Amino acid sequence: MSTKQLQASLSVIIPACVRAGSTVAMYKEYKDFLSTFVSNLQFIIVVSIRTQKLIGAELEQMSENDPNLSLLVMSRDFGEATAIKAGSSQATGEFILILPPYKQVDTTAIPKLFDFVDDYDIVLAKRWPRVDSQSNQVQSKLFNYLLRKFSKQSYSDIGCSVRLMRATVMQELNIYGDQNRFMPLFAHEIGFRCKEVEIPQAIMDSKTRIHNPGTYTRRLLDLLTVVFLTKFNKKPLRFFGLIGSASILTGMLGLFYLAFERLVLSVPLADRPLLVLFSLFFVLGLQLLAIGLVGEIVVFTHAGKNKEYRIREVINFPDAGGASKE
Repeated sequence: MSTKQLQASLSVIIPACVRAGSTVAMYKEYKDFLSTFVSNLQFIIVVSIRTQKLIGAELEQMSENDPNLSLLVMSRDFGEATAIKAGSSQATGEFILILPPYKQVDTTAIPKLFDFVDDYDIVLAKRWPRVDSQSNQVQSKLFNYLLRKFSKQSYSDIGCSVRLMRATVMQELNIYGDQNRFMPLFAHEIGFRCKEVEIPQAIMDSKTRIHNPGTYTRRLLDLLTVVFLTKFNKKPLRFFGLIGSASILTGMLGLFYLAFERLVLSVPLADRPLLVLFSLFFVLGLQLLAIGLVGEIVVFTHAGKNKEYRIREVINFPDAGGASKE
């Protein structure tokens, strides 16, 4: 697809949930540039109840004078992923472009994303070359390394907020809270194709960011949650069964060893804390297996209501009305 002129309609979603102080300036910059090669353009800015106090009044006035700008005000802070999902529900474009409320990449390089939408469902911006501090880059590399190890999916800059996708992608994704950075993982699991494209990082995004320990803990927990939801949500017994079996095996081996000492070596068990420890391992393993089985029953019960596949193309099926694509 040519970056000179985009014929399809485009909806731009700006979730002004964090670092929202420059939202108005970025909206004007995005609009001025995108208008030069997109004829049918819609902007949707989603603000939380917290950021509304900061920029809400100015955005409301702008939306009254601009028919292509819509403003969504959330009733409370639901998270950036929820804000994006809410914005996509009001989107009318064939494509959706998600942009941050701050300058993260070189705006003039954004059209590079459109060169790949014919072959991919989601095109992700990868900030390269990076101009931020080594501290930021180390944090990013560590997070992406853990992502690759846990999820077996390879992304170099999952933290970049610039994403271009077909509107059908957002219709099928179920994200909430702060899961927006993991959107490609969810999309990949249901059959969408993803592509990373290098876009120069903006100089304004080079500030060193050191977060409090709670932020890093929440991100790690989010990563573990997403890995579980994408890899084991349809087969919970594999997750709980693996841990439970290891716990049962540890408990059984320990109890057999203690029994051997008691029966063969005449070692008393009354004052052996290991007896309690290995018994706990055994009982815990049984409980984890039971949880996994209950999870499998729940998944089986609701399996008919959940669509876990996508049909990319139907060719020459009479009842399907000929060839069609999703």
